Amino acid sequence: MKIKKLTSAVISVFFVCMAALAVCKTSSDFTVNHGAAIAAATVNTTKTSSADEEKTTVTAEPTTEPTTLKKYLIKFLDFDGKLMTTLEVEEGDPIDYRSVDVSSLHKHLGVNTEQDFSSWDINPPFADKDYTLHALSKTATITFNKPPKKYRYFSAKGNVILDGLDVSVKMSVQKPEKDKNGNYIVEENTVDVSASCKASPSSLSEAFSKSDKATITVYPLGDKKSICQFDIICYRNLGDVNEDGNINAMDASAVLNIYANMAASKSYKVSDDLKKLSDVNMDGAVNARDASYILNYYAVTATSSEFMDWENFLDYDKILGTK
Repeated sequence: MKIKKLTSAVISVFFVCMAALAVCKTSSDFTVNHGAAIAAATVNTTKTSSADEEKTTVTAEPTTEPTTLKKYLIKFLDFDGKLMTTLEVEEGDPIDYRSVDVSSLHKHLGVNTEQDFSSWDINPPFADKDYTLHALSKTATITFNKPPKKYRYFSAKGNVILDGLDVSVKMSVQKPEKDKNGNYIVEENTVDVSASCKASPSSLSEAFSKSDKATITVYPLGDKKSICQFDIICYRNLGDVNEDGNINAMDASAVLNIYANMAASKSYKVSDDLKKLSDVNMDGAVNARDASYILNYYAVTATSSEFMDWENFLDYDKILGTK
């Protein structure tokens, strides 16, 4: 009986040992596999002083990023495609157009033709790649077409009259779009600037201060270069035969008196100045027709507050011929 109990006890111990070995093997396999998994990362292990237990700390690998941004070249070309300047701009930064000196593009192509900068063909706000920009031009040409109608004056009072003057400005502006030949399309516009032109001298008293003939120079507004010149003439105080500063019935009477004396005597002489003042229709003779014209002039101007000259009464273009 004792032997049987002893045998049973030995068998129980054997099975317990086998179970323990199985548990240890399983634990060992788990440890190996766990360690292999952790080995993929950086592992720091430390043992505690109280037990043979391991403490695992996983540290992520540091990320390295570039410290400088990419730089792009922005090239600026003039009207002829020649390089003006190049800007080096970091990616994402705005392009500083103000740093490009476009004043160097301003030039005179002729006496009355001026060219200046208009815009760039493209306007990228930021640097996201290399760019080449072409300067577009605007060209203004001032053209003189016709002189003023009035070039005869009958008094040194008042100002030079520019009525009839025809001056225009043709503006040609390059657009960013190109035609089939690869040239920038040009938009043209013509503006009449006659009304803004100024005469020099502007007053008749200054123009006729030394002579009854004068040359007038015309300037476009704000421009120091003249656009044209034309001559004017003054038939000073025509009709004021007695030279009292007025044209009235007494002047008509004086003309009739001269005419009567000339008709009565061939030896009667009239000075050139007196003849010039009396011959209002400028036909080369002093007679009753001149007296009639003076009376007509007096009748109209006596009831008007505005100054009127002889061209309101006589067609001198027909009498004298045009210039």
